[in-house]
Amino acid sequence: MGTSSEVKTALGTRHLPSKSGDYLTEETAIHPSYPLYATRKRHCCHGSDGFTVISVCFFVLTSAITFALIIQIHYGSPEVTPHGAVATDGEKCSHIGIKIMQEGGSAVDVAIASLLCMTVIHPHVIGPGGSGVMLVHDHKSNQSVVIDFMSDIPSSHKSEVPLQQDTGGRSIGVPGLLRGLEYAHSKYGKVPWSSLFTPSIELAREGFNVSAHLEQSLKRLNVTQVDGITPFEKTFFPRGLMLKEGDFLKRENYADLLETISINGAESFYALDFGVEELKALRAAGSDIHVRDFENYKVRERSCIHMTMEDYTVITAPAPFGGPQLLLALEMLRNSNLTQASPALLYHSFIEAIRRSYRSFVELAVVEEPSLENVTQQLLKSNFNTSIDSTITPADPTVLAISDQAATTVSVIDTFDQYVAAVAGLGSFFGSRLMTEHGILFNNHLSNLPNSPLPEKDEFSRVRPLSLYTPVILTDYKQVCGERVVLSSPEVGAAAQIISQLIIRQKNLIDAIAQPRLTVKPGVDEVYREDFGEGAKMPADATNSLKAMNHSFEVLHQPYASVNGISKIKDNLVSMSDIRGGGVAHRLESSPKT
Repeated sequence: MGTSSEVKTALGTRHLPSKSGDYLTEETAIHPSYPLYATRKRHCCHGSDGFTVISVCFFVLTSAITFALIIQIHYGSPEVTPHGAVATDGEKCSHIGIKIMQEGGSAVDVAIASLLCMTVIHPHVIGPGGSGVMLVHDHKSNQSVVIDFMSDIPSSHKSEVPLQQDTGGRSIGVPGLLRGLEYAHSKYGKVPWSSLFTPSIELAREGFNVSAHLEQSLKRLNVTQVDGITPFEKTFFPRGLMLKEGDFLKRENYADLLETISINGAESFYALDFGVEELKALRAAGSDIHVRDFENYKVRERSCIHMTMEDYTVITAPAPFGGPQLLLALEMLRNSNLTQASPALLYHSFIEAIRRSYRSFVELAVVEEPSLENVTQQLLKSNFNTSIDSTITPADPTVLAISDQAATTVSVIDTFDQYVAAVAGLGSFFGSRLMTEHGILFNNHLSNLPNSPLPEKDEFSRVRPLSLYTPVILTDYKQVCGERVVLSSPEVGAAAQIISQLIIRQKNLIDAIAQPRLTVKPGVDEVYREDFGEGAKMPADATNSLKAMNHSFEVLHQPYASVNGISKIKDNLVSMSDIRGGGVAHRLESSPKT
């Protein structure tokens, strides 16, 4: 793996001086409750003789201290500046996050500020009407936790009554985004709650240029004419014309909402100032959500799940998120001897692993909450040592089809060695398409529920809709100072392909994210290929070989799922924003020597 000093991009690296003398390093977008470690002491020294190791380490330590004291006496105290990184789908949001880090914010603070910024510039993907997950890992104390703020099922919702469509009022789950961010801040925040909102409030009031990602998402709607009456139309089709990349957009009403939440907390969204507006819009659209559903919403902490793969521990989120499917897919790939496999065999294995693991994963959709952890562990154990052969598994049209997952992803490593992988969104692009006057788009997460009765809906047994949101942290379980990777993905398939490229094919983070990816959709035999430039296409010989194996392909139109990541080896950082999301990652580093 390359270190940050070895990473060069086509556009180079810009250094932006800050008041404190640190530099904000901008990296250009690249084209294309587990046993956390063994119980032995964590260290970077290795040897077969424990006494020898201790003696050598003691000698090195005392020599280093003596040398440092001599240097300090002769030259004075050196200034050592910690550094960190953030990768998001928006350059402005990465910049906001790194400024929060510079002001002493934790990785959780940075993630919250970055997500809030994304609610401003990418309202089609994330907003207060959405939900998500945050995986937090403290590398020094070796502790991890999953913060689950996925949408809840309204108490009066009857899942056995099929939805007529994937959008609309009945598709809306009780949103958890703001409650989840507030909960995470209460546990891990270091800067005031209101300070995390200020940059996004200013951005919404002052305005910003529409991204290519937003324009591409609007094109997917295939809307040819609008009346410009609803808040949705007024926002995305001002004066009857669809927003296009580069258009200037202000969101002053949304800024008012953010300001209220920054002062009064998440409760102001759920029950106070804007509650009447929300509930009126929800009821008018046929939603099953009542006041009590907002009041009863609770953030859940979950234990992470994990597996070992080569020298890495793969840490991820349990159900209702995509972690179980990810581990199932990686288990199949690990056992399939892909180190020297041809590109065609590699991509065939990706397709099969994603399709087969999905079929097992969706069985968790109807498991009662108290049994979810045990059933998940049984599912993972039952697939141990499975592998991929040359067989093509036909798609099963009867399985629960989770809709295309649109979400924004944020990865952070801070100056305290806290790592955060966060994924949050509205479900599919534009969620339910129901929007309030203050710019709140509601999710459509209930479109992922099975058409069968769910367990009793009390606080302890209530399930949450399955989601493919997949936060991941990789650590070298042999060396504390070995490679650590933070990845956040809106879907399992992308995460599985990148992790396999990293671990099995031993590619660096930049190349692993930039590799062409395939999308496998539930219940569909066709495999979807990306098509956004020659450099990101699969090699023609690999495509032809896969077709010869009877795989069939369709073109996947933009926008694509983006996976943002950060790699750290010792103190060297590489931060990566996936070009698929259009973002730019930023790093906080010590000033370069002059």
